[in-house]
Amino acid sequence: MKYFLSIVFAFIFVGCSTLEVQNDYDDKYDFSKVEKFVVKHNVKEGENTLLNDRITDALQSVLSSKGYKKSADANLIFVYHYNVKDKVDIRTDYQMVGVRRYGYGGGMVASTNSYEYKEGTIIIDALDSKTNKIVYRSVGVLEVQQKDTPKERREYVFKIISKIMEKFPKRPL
Repeated sequence: MKYFLSIVFAFIFVGCSTLEVQNDYDDKYDFSKVEKFVVKHNVKEGENTLLNDRITDALQSVLSSKGYKKSADANLIFVYHYNVKDKVDIRTDYQMVGVRRYGYGGGMVASTNSYEYKEGTIIIDALDSKTNKIVYRSVGVLEVQQKDTPKERREYVFKIISKIMEKFPKRPL
């Protein structure tokens, strides 16, 4: 019984830590003509500027690895927004106890467990520099994990941004 519960809890905790990504884009926009990009972010009061710098650096690195060049006169302007909120996952497990032959006797026991965590959402938009319209949007939602060192935080942000931008088209050679 304890073995079963530990598997259930492991599944719950691992299941919550996955990154869910949704992408949307303008299917009429010709990404093959894009050569240059710029990343912009309007800092809100109280925002973590260390995190902003890590997101900007990761986004620039991912886009550069896809063949785009960072430039002030860019074709695409990338902007991002993020939010972190407290969440609670409540699960109830029903189990039969004292079951005898042919299902007679015994009863049902319910145990409820809650798991508190922080859910982060990051939205990355690519805007056409001429029309200022969104041509690509990627949204990532995940359980935020705490990291101990600045290096671990930087690597964690890079991993998240890489996954969120995975489907963004590479620049044709």
